[in-house]
Amino acid sequence: MLSIIIFTPIVAAAFLIFTRDSEGVSSGNVALAGSALPLALAVGLATSFDSGSGEMQFVETYSWVSALNINFQVGVDGVSLWMLVLTAFLSFIAIIVSLDMKDRRSDFLALMLLLEAGTLGVFLALDTILFYVFWELMLVPTYFLIGLWGEGRRVYATIKFVLYTLVGSLLMLVAIISLTAIHFKATHELSFDIRTLTHTHIPTDAQGWMFMFFFLAFAIKIPIFPFHSWLPHAYMASPIPVLILLTGAMSKTGAYGLIRFCLPLFPEAFSDMALIFGGLAALGIVYGAWIAIAQKDLKALVAWSSVSHLGFIALGIFAMNGEGIDGSVLQMVNHGIIASALFIIVGILEKKTGTRNLAQLRGLKGSMPVLYGVFMLIALAALGLPGLNGFVGEFLILMGVWTSSSLVELSAAYVLMGGLAIVFAAIYMLYMFQGAMQEKPDKLSDNVADIGAKDFGVLLPACILVVFIGLFPKIFVDRVAPTVDRLLSIEKTVNLPTHQDSGRH
Repeated sequence: MLSIIIFTPIVAAAFLIFTRDSEGVSSGNVALAGSALPLALAVGLATSFDSGSGEMQFVETYSWVSALNINFQVGVDGVSLWMLVLTAFLSFIAIIVSLDMKDRRSDFLALMLLLEAGTLGVFLALDTILFYVFWELMLVPTYFLIGLWGEGRRVYATIKFVLYTLVGSLLMLVAIISLTAIHFKATHELSFDIRTLTHTHIPTDAQGWMFMFFFLAFAIKIPIFPFHSWLPHAYMASPIPVLILLTGAMSKTGAYGLIRFCLPLFPEAFSDMALIFGGLAALGIVYGAWIAIAQKDLKALVAWSSVSHLGFIALGIFAMNGEGIDGSVLQMVNHGIIASALFIIVGILEKKTGTRNLAQLRGLKGSMPVLYGVFMLIALAALGLPGLNGFVGEFLILMGVWTSSSLVELSAAYVLMGGLAIVFAAIYMLYMFQGAMQEKPDKLSDNVADIGAKDFGVLLPACILVVFIGLFPKIFVDRVAPTVDRLLSIEKTVNLPTHQDSGRH
């Protein structure tokens, strides 16, 4: 089942590359089918998932490089389950939005499907080499999607994004190989299985640099302050469909990596560095929100707000307790839904008015009443209004930080910084919403039509989800909590011989 979810977009992308609309095949229909099937299967897995188990489920293993014991091994647990559903959902939405593309639409849709497949593979891979392959696969289509279909300084944005990501990826590869080498010294068996390696005791001196290598790869992808400088450029240059996956799903692969690799593999190093990196995350929360307030371009405003919200997610992970990490996983889903919806709204406003500049957008409420209602709901969710999904995730994260033993020395300060960012979020989201919708009507608002059935249909699922998750978060948290508890209590049962381990046991 999981293999079908990963390879369906790849097959659809290959079909699109070798066929064209002129040959009697609708590239749009092929792409929709290639993204609809993974979504349907992902929802099916979520309904049949055993919420009481923290172990991997629906595991599939196929021999790949047998000489090195490298396998195509995939599975899903409570953390990866919602990332799977989120990625499949956002990919389907992104494909629908992409149908408006006029320039080389088949190639664009094929690359979007490959980006979906790479992201799905990252969340499902149980073999570290397979994880690395999918991690790199995400980069290739993103490079072409931004570089060929982007806007503004797209070449600069693409090069900066690729360089940042490649450096982190190469460091992670070194750590992956070293991790397997340490396991081999202890057992004389080659293994790249994440589940096996997490039980291997890593010497204390090696934990430090290996943790840093993994961390840098994930911190760049999230991104955590100060590794965020590629994000505004990439987001500003990206087409809206690419942004849906870039901010909604791909940015979550970094946070997922912290939970899947750094936390269980290097618990001592993670605990030692939690206060410092938690501080960077907290700084990013406030910094991103503060910069967002100053933006006039709606796309830039949402991009900087993402820096802030992604900092919340990272901070919850560094709390190293159930509340914080449960909240972070839930907030990954929430941010994916909210930020993607905001970017879609920005795209609609630009298409209908010809501008993203708040100074030129005024009084659209009268001519766009449907978009007004949708925009208001999403904006309220983004600023964390109780009863909507944004509130639940942020509340759990702040509770986790407040009760964290790893952040205890500065937990109160980090909570205050998070609270300050929430105040800033209220400022920039209301500034964005009121500036475009409720100010004195501008001349351009007289000739602007409201959104049609297609745009409303694209935004409606987000509206439903922000309310549903806000009212019934337990459905989501109950499937995450057992896995988080397991990751926090993994026992290191595989040890190096005493004379080879200079670190403490």
